[in-house]
Amino acid sequence: MSDDNINNNIIKRMQSIVINNFRLLLIILFLMFLSFIMFQTYNYFNILNIKKNSINFFNSSELNEDALYELEKLTNNNNIFSTLSSLKIIQHNNEINNFEYSNELYKELVQSNQLNSLYKSSIAAHAAYTLINATYIEKTNSYIKDILFYINKISDELKEYYSIKKELNYLYQIIQIDLNNLNYKNNSQVIDLYNEISGSDLISSSVKERVKNIHEFQLYN
Repeated sequence: MSDDNINNNIIKRMQSIVINNFRLLLIILFLMFLSFIMFQTYNYFNILNIKKNSINFFNSSELNEDALYELEKLTNNNNIFSTLSSLKIIQHNNEINNFEYSNELYKELVQSNQLNSLYKSSIAAHAAYTLINATYIEKTNSYIKDILFYINKISDELKEYYSIKKELNYLYQIIQIDLNNLNYKNNSQVIDLYNEISGSDLISSSVKERVKNIHEFQLYN
């Protein structure tokens, strides 16, 4: 088997591992953030035209062309439904693998002055996982800088995001190894990070297990 075929097989298997492990996590993160935002709607009932905006938003459950147009209009409003609309548009574009546009919307949200660090961290984590997945799907390195940008936007002050940020830093190292056909075993930086994650009492067991699976895949394939 040629080196190109071996490399292609490794990338395909790695892509499969990433998708299987993180698709559920992406959904959970999205739902968590959505629930946080929805709770805040109670504080926005005094905003002008909020009733009209809420009707437009909840009437857009089926994302046809007209619904997407309405959601795009809602993103221009400085209220809770502009954020929710952006997230819904992001979800739609992720489902059709239009990651470039999703990336633009993610950036707008994490740089927004309307959201606090908890919401921004949640969006940034979701964006990083999404672009890691996109990197394997599209076999491109065009998202590398943006992935690091989102990882750095996850607040170090939020303990609940400590495990997630460590996992993303590990994955960030992995995709560079895979894209550049580097030797995992000889990369001291990623090995040290793996040992730090596996030996830390602060890292969740689910993150440790996912990282362990990728570590073993890289070692023995």
